[in-house]
Amino acid sequence: ENSDAGRAKVIKTQLNSNTRKEFSLLQGIDYAYSSLFTEIDSVLLPDVLALKGETFGQNELYRMLVATAPDLASVVNRKGVLKQKMADSTARIAAINAVYMRQTAALTDEYLQMNEELASIESGERNKLSGKKRGR
Repeated sequence: ENSDAGRAKVIKTQLNSNTRKEFSLLQGIDYAYSSLFTEIDSVLLPDVLALKGETFGQNELYRMLVATAPDLASVVNRKGVLKQKMADSTARIAAINAVYMRQTAALTDEYLQMNEELASIESGERNKLSGKKRGR
């Protein structure tokens, strides 16, 4: 419970850019939004981002993302991200191909049925015409 109170105090005072700005002005220190993040280990930034987003909303989250983008990029396993995206793309391609194959098969079946019906109609018309000629 004590750690929750301490955590809430840190979030309220240190992660709130408006509060930090006021404290900086009171202490006579130049305020720079990005200075907050220079002391935070890059590996912890995603957790801090989540806390800040949950607590202060999208505007603060956006400002923090802009300030920390280079540090966050250094944490990302680009090779792993690319492999995951490629696997996702492969799965999507397979799903699209499966739908395409089903639709192609259904359309081909429909075409063949219409072709058979047309051949039957044309055959019946020929039979009628040849029967009329014989009857003369």
